[in-house]
Amino acid sequence: MASNSSQTSNEQDSSEQLRRQGSLRRVLPPNVNGEPVVGMSAKMIERPRPNNPNPNSSKHNYNQYFQEYSLIAEYNMLVNQRLPGLYVMPSANSALVWFCVLFVRKGLYQGGIFRFNLLIPEDFPNSGCPRVLSDSPLFHPSVDPVSGEVVVASVFPEWRKDVNRLWQMLEHVVQMFCSIDTKNAVNIEAARLFEDSQEEFIRQVNECVELSQVAIYNPPTVDDAHYIKFDHFDSKIHDKVLTSLIEPKETPKLPAKRGLSWVQYGSLEPFSASHS
Repeated sequence: MASNSSQTSNEQDSSEQLRRQGSLRRVLPPNVNGEPVVGMSAKMIERPRPNNPNPNSSKHNYNQYFQEYSLIAEYNMLVNQRLPGLYVMPSANSALVWFCVLFVRKGLYQGGIFRFNLLIPEDFPNSGCPRVLSDSPLFHPSVDPVSGEVVVASVFPEWRKDVNRLWQMLEHVVQMFCSIDTKNAVNIEAARLFEDSQEEFIRQVNECVELSQVAIYNPPTVDDAHYIKFDHFDSKIHDKVLTSLIEPKETPKLPAKRGLSWVQYGSLEPFSASHS
């Protein structure tokens, strides 16, 4: 009888604890300090709110991170393309400026070393077309003689982020030295000479190439740690590096490494290898 009465009282006590009495806070048992669990959870998720919240701040932060990942993906795609003679380095001051140096390997401009700057819009990729500016004196029908801007409107009339890529624009710059287009020329004099006087055009191109080979050693035009710099060949410094690049390296022949196994080499019996 005593045990039955104690069991009944325990069931009544437990039912009293689980009975809803106007609030969820009375259902959950308190913690060690006597504070309800719901109150603790409410304190954990509470955050101080700014006095003047900006509704566009979260959108701005998202766009910034999205742009950074887009630029990283664009640069990785450019590296995988391995465009011949082209070296590209994003600016240390702004990821929206890429320094480019092109070594022309064939065509009328063969031997030329030309600098370009790829200027990416601030709201990339949801923006207009990037711009390519020549940082070297360049006599070419597709290069504006005053501003140095390379005309790309014929290839990229509008920028579509789901179709166009930055490497495609730089590929167009590489190809314009091999395939000269005069239909969309911005340097009218260069286009006229190319069509009517090939000898004079080639003469001015050769002067442009020789000038670029000298100008490549000029001091940087901007203060940027990632600006691509060149020095004259110094045999004391560069001979050792050049030799290491030309001569093949001898690699010692080491025995092939085997992984750990419980089977003796040449045997099919499990656990035949010794433990030592």
